[in-house]
Amino acid sequence: MVKFKDFISVAKSKCVAQDIDVSSVDWLIMDLFSWNRTDFIMKQNEIPTEKEQNILDDAFERLYQGEPIQYIVGFQSFYGELFDVNQHCLIPRPETEEVMLHFLNKVHDNSKVVDIGTGSGNIPVMLKKLNQSLEVYATDISLEALNVAEKNAEKHNVDINFLHGDTLAPLIEQRITVDGLISNPPYIDRKDVEIMTSSVVKYEPDNALFADDHGLAIYKSILEDLPQVLNDNAQVVFEIGFNQGEILKSVIESMYSHIDVKIIQDINNNDRIISFNW
Repeated sequence: MVKFKDFISVAKSKCVAQDIDVSSVDWLIMDLFSWNRTDFIMKQNEIPTEKEQNILDDAFERLYQGEPIQYIVGFQSFYGELFDVNQHCLIPRPETEEVMLHFLNKVHDNSKVVDIGTGSGNIPVMLKKLNQSLEVYATDISLEALNVAEKNAEKHNVDINFLHGDTLAPLIEQRITVDGLISNPPYIDRKDVEIMTSSVVKYEPDNALFADDHGLAIYKSILEDLPQVLNDNAQVVFEIGFNQGEILKSVIESMYSHIDVKIIQDINNNDRIISFNW
């Protein structure tokens, strides 16, 4: 029988051969069995049970195919909390934590806010957890993604108003106006697919990644309808691609000349946030 340490050694060799990050091996095993680093070290010389071996074999076959670990284990951490994820929603990224916190610091207590294109629901759930006075809405065009988001809201015991539809349409249809709008929409230009990680392209939902018009189409759709959903002095925050700040700022200012648009960089000094006061 093969010990854990032997399985790990073979798995890392396979990852090297397939250009998969070898740190994925340790990470995947710890997530599969809910181990911490000490557990991982202490169990090296143990032999997996039949059940554990079956779990390992299935999970690592998926890893070798390039599937992201988050989809294999079914969850991802976001701002210190675990969120269920599957292939119907984008995997939350650390950069989005900065976007969410920027928005949280801009809105006032008791505000009504909305997340457009919510995916797994990580943004609205964390907003509500961090400020329970907020009335939080979230929209998505994908019913499958909304199903994941609703489960995450239930898991975290927060009340979110989920609406199905394209960008601001559900708000307009129900005549809902808000004091704050945040969105991490699809913003990747399709021509950039060649420089993207293959696992992202292969496994994450296309409609959560790519947008037409050089990645600006969804932003423009949202911007066009802002007058119908924003209250006076509402806060608007977009997550953006590293090369979209100046062009999106120009688009916004050409549509609404009274707006002072701020471009904010993330911890890696990349343009990450567009922020303005309506």
